[in-house]
Amino acid sequence: MSGAKNVIDMRPGKGFTTSQSNEHLRRLADREAAKKAQWNYDPSREHLNFEIGRGGVVKEVDKSKSIHQRIEENLKARGIKDPNIPLITQGLDPKYRTVANFILGGNREVMRNLAFGNQKVDWEHGADNTELKRMPDIEAWAKDAYAFMCKKFGEQNIAAFVVHLDEANPHVHCTVLPISENNRISFKKVFLKGNDNKDALSKYMENLHTEYAEEVGLKYGMERGDSIKETGAVHRTTEEYRRKLWKDAQEKEEEVRENTKTITNQRGIIASLNREIKHSAARLKALATMIKNLETHKADLELEIKKLNRDLAAGKISKEEADRKLSQINAEIKKTEEKILDKTDKLKIAESKLHDAEQRKAELEAKAHEAEQKTALAVEKTAKAEGKYQEIKSKYKAVAPAVNAQTVHEMETLGYHLSALDMRSRLSKFDALKDTLSHEQRDFLDTIVGSIFDGSVIENMAESAAEICSIASQLYLGYLDAATRIAQSSGGGGGPGTGWGKRDDEDDLDFRRRCFGMAMKMMKPGQKQRRKR
Repeated sequence: MSGAKNVIDMRPGKGFTTSQSNEHLRRLADREAAKKAQWNYDPSREHLNFEIGRGGVVKEVDKSKSIHQRIEENLKARGIKDPNIPLITQGLDPKYRTVANFILGGNREVMRNLAFGNQKVDWEHGADNTELKRMPDIEAWAKDAYAFMCKKFGEQNIAAFVVHLDEANPHVHCTVLPISENNRISFKKVFLKGNDNKDALSKYMENLHTEYAEEVGLKYGMERGDSIKETGAVHRTTEEYRRKLWKDAQEKEEEVRENTKTITNQRGIIASLNREIKHSAARLKALATMIKNLETHKADLELEIKKLNRDLAAGKISKEEADRKLSQINAEIKKTEEKILDKTDKLKIAESKLHDAEQRKAELEAKAHEAEQKTALAVEKTAKAEGKYQEIKSKYKAVAPAVNAQTVHEMETLGYHLSALDMRSRLSKFDALKDTLSHEQRDFLDTIVGSIFDGSVIENMAESAAEICSIASQLYLGYLDAATRIAQSSGGGGGPGTGWGKRDDEDDLDFRRRCFGMAMKMMKPGQKQRRKR
């Protein structure tokens, strides 16, 4: 297909979260909730999803182990250490990029044809596509893509290669471990050639785009894809998709307003030109009449000369009288000719102005017509965008409790995990301190040991676990007003401030941690009293 493009995108991560793994492997505890919540994909096509395993073998998606577990086993078997583990053990945030999350795909029509062939697919939400069969072409494409990734990064470094056929556009999620030649995790060495900057990664991805197109894409009729910097394309989460629909609707409404303003301005100019054309036409008619009258007057004068010559020949007037009258008539003829010439020049100018005005009018009418067509199209697109947004919004509202419950559960798990890490860190400090003291000092320290836990995650979780997890969940989902209301109703104060949200370079785990930290901060009143122990 002419113009069909490849897609290959990569986002680095500082680990692989449970939610990421669940999405890739479609591991969901409540099947009915999944069908309602994940309208971004079609549950009736989930059976078509597959993986490519070692040796390029096509197999069903293995849900028995999470991708995080696969990564752990991979590294352990090879004696490679995750540099983030010591940091997490100490209660610190991970800082090393240990995973490269790739998305491979291409032109929607081409990918759908590879996946489903000539089968009829119902793309409406809630449709039943259980009878669909997976085509061999999509497996061949996936195997070629897998071979390419193995060639670039080594098969032992491919932690997962999952093909999704249950979304709008078939694609691959490929999880790559950035293992360097000296058998250590190093994103910098593998992807940046030792240069830790955005330009280095951008250059690497540009070259990868080209190689991928030449070795895989062209075989399936797809040329080199455009850079994400140029297209702005992303693999969106459902919430991001909902926000994009709203933004699209707003942009289309703005486009309608701008086009309407343009049409109004152009119609005003056209009305002015119509008046100018009408005035020019009247002026043209008046000049033509004047010229005609002057030419008639000149003809009458020429007839008088002929009559004068006849009278002179017949002896009715003297030569002196004839010469005098002839001189007067010739002078009048000359004056009339000058007037005719003047009016003719003015007539040409008037004709030119009329022609210009009519041409400008025709051009503006064409532009106005084009703008009206664009407006009509924009109105139609606005209606569709708003309709789509309302559809997604209503579905989101229907499943929000289930989504929130799942997110709160994940936040609770993270909270207690952080609590355990925090407790371990504080007890380690406490034990180290006791070892340096005398018996009397140790006894004294034991009486005030509780102060070590003031302000800790474990203290906050003990006092306000439900509220903190609820606030963190609302922050994670983007409901800032709801998060602020929960905090204030529970004795806390303040909000997350303007600009809150997931940063471009922030992975999911980092953002959850930041949501948790902000939730603890929001639960603190203006003047918090220390708890007595």
